[in-house]
Amino acid sequence: MKMKLTILGRWGAYPEAGESTAGYLLQTDRGNYLLDCGSGVLSKAWQYITPGELKGVFLSHFHQDHKADLGCLQYAMKFALVFGWRQDRLKIYANKKEPHFPELFYDEYTAGIGVESGDSLEIDGLRVSFQETVHDGYNLAMRFEYGGKVLIYTGDMGPKSELTDFCRGADLLLGETSLFEEESGMVETHMTTKELALLAEKAQAKNLILTHFPHKGDLNRMPREASRYFSGAVRLAEIGDIHQI
Repeated sequence: MKMKLTILGRWGAYPEAGESTAGYLLQTDRGNYLLDCGSGVLSKAWQYITPGELKGVFLSHFHQDHKADLGCLQYAMKFALVFGWRQDRLKIYANKKEPHFPELFYDEYTAGIGVESGDSLEIDGLRVSFQETVHDGYNLAMRFEYGGKVLIYTGDMGPKSELTDFCRGADLLLGETSLFEEESGMVETHMTTKELALLAEKAQAKNLILTHFPHKGDLNRMPREASRYFSGAVRLAEIGDIHQI
């Protein structure tokens, strides 16, 4: 089985009605993993897996739109263990330098696993590498390699992030796009459509998915803007979309 990515959430800051902030389900034939766990993500995740089937969580950083549902997830793990739906505590991989890192430990139900920029680990054949980005919180972009395929998830980042080599040859690049092209320079810690597209082009990525959206403007403009600078396929993240990698 190749990797499969399901979009569970796609908004920055707060969810629009009936939707969710950052959250994605990554599946291989050997495990199910959440990439971030923002507001509203759990209610979407349980449409695809049960609490007993979740193997781990990878947290890009500790801003609320990326971790708001973690508390509820910890309760879900408690009940899953109490009711016998799972036999082991859930591992949450995150920046160990973050002051809130100890909050990832919840009795025997969840445990934080500390990672930092430059680290690489392997979990049941899934190789995961981490690279710090420019953001107003310690954010780790992630590179997932499985079955000869590569998925990049950027988390949040500004245009001065050095990620070209890290993203090199990605089959799918899932990148934050908080700004429209003309808003370049407005926020140093978030990306415009053009900036993300140029990164994808330089890294020779094959496919680009835009996510982490703003709450103003016509989102349908975003892939059109990105396509001016990236020669591969560009799509907006849509909740419920499934991408085979």
